[in-house]
Amino acid sequence: MTTKRTGVEMETARRCARGVRDASPAIRALLNGALALASSGLITACSAAADDAPRRDWDTAGVADVAGGPAGSSFAGTGNGGGDAHSNGAGGVGTGATAGVGTGGAGTGGAGTGAAAGEGTDGFGTGGVDTGSGGAGTGGVGAGGSAPGTGGVGTGGPEGIGGPTEGNQVTCSPIVGGMSTVVVNGTPRVFNVQMPANTSRMALLFLWHGWLQMPSTFANEIVYDAHSGRWVAFDPNAFPMPLMIVTPWDTKLIPPAGLDWDIVSGTVDFPFFEAMLQCIQEQFDIDENRLYSMGFSAGAVFTNLLAAKYPHLFAATISESGAWFNDQTQWSDVAIPIIQWQWPGFNPADRGNVLLTQGGPNDFATVISLHNTNLKALPFLHHHGRTVVECTHTFGHSLDPDLTQRMYYDYMWAHHRGGPPLAGLPPGFPTHDRPVGATRCYFHPAP
Repeated sequence: MTTKRTGVEMETARRCARGVRDASPAIRALLNGALALASSGLITACSAAADDAPRRDWDTAGVADVAGGPAGSSFAGTGNGGGDAHSNGAGGVGTGATAGVGTGGAGTGGAGTGAAAGEGTDGFGTGGVDTGSGGAGTGGVGAGGSAPGTGGVGTGGPEGIGGPTEGNQVTCSPIVGGMSTVVVNGTPRVFNVQMPANTSRMALLFLWHGWLQMPSTFANEIVYDAHSGRWVAFDPNAFPMPLMIVTPWDTKLIPPAGLDWDIVSGTVDFPFFEAMLQCIQEQFDIDENRLYSMGFSAGAVFTNLLAAKYPHLFAATISESGAWFNDQTQWSDVAIPIIQWQWPGFNPADRGNVLLTQGGPNDFATVISLHNTNLKALPFLHHHGRTVVECTHTFGHSLDPDLTQRMYYDYMWAHHRGGPPLAGLPPGFPTHDRPVGATRCYFHPAP
């Protein structure tokens, strides 16, 4: 019996074939670098995606997605067989206090025994987040100065927005809609900005693309619009308040240094993130209680790393087909263990809000099963005080095509920094009993 394919499925197969062709130079480059990233899995998974995952496994050479979704996947390869594993791991957390870093404050936390940094002078850059027995902690991004802790035990307050981190040299350029540049520590870095019509006071959303994916394509094809039958950009004017959307550009890192982003330790991209935030905050009125970060695949891993580094900065984060490598149980899901993860640990007292999506057993990217990592992430996040909305679909390594802009925006708007966590799924979200397409969502409250 022959099953007639829908238009979306035919587009998926066409994009998947194109993804294999266009990704091959990238795969060859990796092989020439002796990374041996199992490129044969790319073709096998892409074929499976075309047949079994009707809407969108993404290809990885920066072209359109292979399963009917937006451009380029975060991993080398297309379909369910994309590129290298997400990275980062546990560790990297200094014991002792961590200080909020501000324009007038110290960037490295107090010495002391378990001391926590004090509150920033203007109320934003409050102290550190880790407790411990001595040792200086690394700073957050505060708008005000922080004083070193002098003893006692405390967890400090949240990081603020803005203020350069100690040691970063930042030169800001005027930020406008389209491409903008910031020079951080002598290196120009680029990011794209979608600006709302009203810029008087804005919420802020960062979008982190996947490995080998074009940032502009990721931003322009991030949500599936069923009415038009295509992937479209977020509308910065459709959020309940004006929303600035920032899509950073990567430095094309490859394993073991990273996957476009420094998902190993954040050393390369934390200063870039902090510099963007500083320049945006200096030039616009940003609601510091409504900062959000969203990523797919390697970009989801980096979003999760940001949430570990700055646990009080974001109102909520969105991780699609990602992993948390401060959970050592997820290290074993990487088939080629060539990365030494150096992630900050989670403190359950920090809490946090996560929208997590994964594409089922076919959510596989060459050397890692994101299905497995997300299953492991649920108890890990619960144990560390995170409130999770989990959405599962059947389209493999892809953004969830059944989540609408309205759903993403409702989830974000339900969270503001310092506010209460959700008590259940946002209204209108898919449920187990009332799925939307192939997507079912589940609510996992923090303990």
